[in-house]
Amino acid sequence: MNRFSPSKTRSLSFVALVYLLALFVAVISIYVLPFSILINTLIADLAATLVVFIFSRVYKNSSIYDPYWSVAPIIIVGFWLIYFGKSYLDFRETLIFILVCWWGLRLTWNWILRWDGLKDEDFRYVDLKKSKGIIAFTLDFVGIHFFPSLIVFVGLLPVYHIVSSQSTSVSYIDGFAIILTIVAILIETIADNQLRDFKRNNNTGRLKSGLWKYIKYPNYLGENLFWWGLFLFALAASVDNWTLIFAPLSMNMLFIFISIPMMKKRLSQRE
Repeated sequence: MNRFSPSKTRSLSFVALVYLLALFVAVISIYVLPFSILINTLIADLAATLVVFIFSRVYKNSSIYDPYWSVAPIIIVGFWLIYFGKSYLDFRETLIFILVCWWGLRLTWNWILRWDGLKDEDFRYVDLKKSKGIIAFTLDFVGIHFFPSLIVFVGLLPVYHIVSSQSTSVSYIDGFAIILTIVAILIETIADNQLRDFKRNNNTGRLKSGLWKYIKYPNYLGENLFWWGLFLFALAASVDNWTLIFAPLSMNMLFIFISIPMMKKRLSQRE
């Protein structure tokens, strides 16, 4: 199947319009809410998530939310840099923004390549919504939309503490952060490419070559390491930021207790 068939192109255009509307709602929320910029950003983020959720329900496809995971961080970090008057970015802020953009754009492009349009919904969402009535609605809103948005926002808290501070000195920890974040993105990129090639050849079961030969879920490993990289940047800015360790740990818990078990169940059913 042509990855850019007319139906897929229409679906992607529709998703783009939904996200533009979500961005509009987020921008309005930011400027009308009376709270701190951090709380305003969180509420605006969740308001945008609500917009995406509404369209997911109307079109009965929660995969419309998939790119939100990778698109929102780019916008949020960019907004924070602008808000705190970062017309001139220091070394650390420049690297972080470049790495977040690289990670987010690559992940979004990977979604574009593998998504077949509005007729294609992630199996995890289908499984979660097998319940009836209010239970299915709650799982859809909380489990598929609200909770992931909240976890991603928590994962970005180290970046917030960096851009809102005046620390510009560079330390050896920055070096570790750079290496870890780049390695994380490369691992996830290679793993996603290998998995996409595997599926393109109509293979079933478990991929057991490349990175997947040595690690069960290398794409998840890369994703989790990315958030640890952001935390290390915050630690480089100030050792007092060690208290933000809950940010990458929250992401780890999401994958350990939700994403990986669902994937294991799926693979066991196919083998």
